[in-house]
Amino acid sequence: MSAVIKRKVGRAAYKVTLDAGFTCPNIDGSKATGGCTFCDNTSFSPALRKGDPELSRQLNDGMRFYREKFNATKFLAYFQTYTNTYDSVERLKKLYDECMAHPDVVGMSIGTRPDCIDEAKLRLIQGYTREDRLVCVEYGMQTMHDQTARLVNRAHDHADTVRAVELARRFAPDVHLCLHLICGLPGETPEMVRQSIDECARLKPDSLKFHHCYVYENTQLARDWREGSYAAPELATHVGLAADCLERMPPTTAIQRLVGEISSPGVLAPQWGKSKLQIVGLITDELKRRGTYQGCRYGG
Repeated sequence: MSAVIKRKVGRAAYKVTLDAGFTCPNIDGSKATGGCTFCDNTSFSPALRKGDPELSRQLNDGMRFYREKFNATKFLAYFQTYTNTYDSVERLKKLYDECMAHPDVVGMSIGTRPDCIDEAKLRLIQGYTREDRLVCVEYGMQTMHDQTARLVNRAHDHADTVRAVELARRFAPDVHLCLHLICGLPGETPEMVRQSIDECARLKPDSLKFHHCYVYENTQLARDWREGSYAAPELATHVGLAADCLERMPPTTAIQRLVGEISSPGVLAPQWGKSKLQIVGLITDELKRRGTYQGCRYGG
């Protein structure tokens, strides 16, 4: 993905993660309550949220960190926490404008659910695109299997993802589209994961984030794990499925991520004893062992 950023904005740019005070429709009761079973429920407390009054401070603090650590000069505003299109177009514009007005911000990435997007919001986001900017929307597809979505309390189905992709292609054609997949969700077999991979490939995202399902403290998934009703994925399984994913994904799709969170103190399982870089190395080694490469099994 760094190559995509450099091609678009002409230099390296670092993502500054922001919490703009959003919630989700499966938290606030409009569709469900409790959020996704793998999501950290302690974060739902307003006392632990930063919110938009401090958005500029969050942006400046994040930029300062990257300037000092990496000599960074350009940045992407990353609206990551919860559902970052889940509000009125008027409020979204105010938040996006605030970040995009900074002279060192050369783009933004907006994480959202596929059931929280529409024509008006996509037209708004399209309006921020420019020749020298990278504007990205990230949809949490996670799985194509509606029974899994119900099990983890997503409160939307795969048809919403297909619709959201079609809307983005129509009303935000210059916006970079990223899809997220999770490997190892409760009840899913490797074959089900491969089916989701093939469906994701059919949708031809501009980029992909392929995560493993990790158990974070204070979640329903953590309770299920402690009770023995959920088993965290094994490293060898994830490595094999990540290699499958690369083989089946279009060669034009940029890979933003091949593994989820590893080192956070809140992660209870799996404990693989390896860094993200080491795991990516194992996935690369698996492709070498197979003699394959990204896109070699893509059927599009």
